[in-house]
Amino acid sequence: MRIGIFLPNATFDLPGSPEVGGIETFSLTIGEALQRLGHEVILFGGQPKAGRTHRPTTLTLELHPYWETKSIPDIGTRFQRLVQRLHFGWSCRRAWAGRRCDLALLAKPFDWPVAWFWKRSRPELKVIMGFHGTDFFPGDHCFYHAVDAAFAVSQPIADRAEARVGKRPPLIPNPVDVDFFSPGPAQPPLDEWHLVTSGRLIGLKGFSQLLNALARLRDQHHVRFRLSIAGDGPERAHLAAQISALGLDSQAMLCGLLNGPDLRDLLRTGHLYILPSIGLEAFSVSALEGASVGLPLLLSDQVGLAGFLTDADVLTYTARDLDALVAALKKLHDRRPDPAWSDPHARHDRIRAAFSAERVARQILSLI
Repeated sequence: MRIGIFLPNATFDLPGSPEVGGIETFSLTIGEALQRLGHEVILFGGQPKAGRTHRPTTLTLELHPYWETKSIPDIGTRFQRLVQRLHFGWSCRRAWAGRRCDLALLAKPFDWPVAWFWKRSRPELKVIMGFHGTDFFPGDHCFYHAVDAAFAVSQPIADRAEARVGKRPPLIPNPVDVDFFSPGPAQPPLDEWHLVTSGRLIGLKGFSQLLNALARLRDQHHVRFRLSIAGDGPERAHLAAQISALGLDSQAMLCGLLNGPDLRDLLRTGHLYILPSIGLEAFSVSALEGASVGLPLLLSDQVGLAGFLTDADVLTYTARDLDALVAALKKLHDRRPDPAWSDPHARHDRIRAAFSAERVARQILSLI
């Protein structure tokens, strides 16, 4: 089967940059898994601007011009993203028609009008929608009939999708490359507790609250720790100033945007992965990468990934509650000697069983 993945953002830049995140990582990972299952996969993505690059991939790439959202009149981010996708659909229309895909995978409601246009000339085309977030726009439901099947990546997202289109999609998690994100060589125990996190440096991620919690953990509980934050974004300067103001210069490091191997190597040096999101995080591929490397997770209750895991791998706390975050950090610091909690290889095996890309790819294909 010839499968087309329509996701212009996937090739804008490396994950963790302003417009590239979990959905973009999903498209490359699931596309390569579909290839390994014997399908021909073509990724329709944006031609990277000068100085930018996406990660290497075995997928056939159809790269075409795109408009950056900042170049589109700011009548709201949803308007900008809708215009961006409509323009990209027009930009690659001849390439799409020439490829004659049997199945299209979509990841944004902004793409429903494009799919509606495709199916006017090729009604036999099958379209699967992956609900990865809440980027709906006025009138989007008018085009939803172009979608043949759908899934959602977490319970909160399924709730919102049902409210929007009147049908409840089944749950299918995002995948992770379990062969790449695997535990490294065993490391000697350290007195210093290494905490890691990653993602775009935006307010939604809650990194500012994490710094406040760690300063309190240091002052009230005298816990020794080191924090590494991988990623880039508009909050970087603010976070750097906060680190200095809290006296965390020797304990917290902003690592910048890392490529895949460097990110994996950083994760392998950690003892705990934290994602303190203060707004809805539909899933979090970044946290799943940490778990696949073997790290236990501390997640706010806004992170959808937690719904697929048990207390053998994750502890959650109430988002925005600083006291709850400090208490959770102290609890997991005390739990470090527990071999069932700290065994990276046992955790990796559990993640492989539930989130391997081939398993998720088969679940998606079973929808049609």
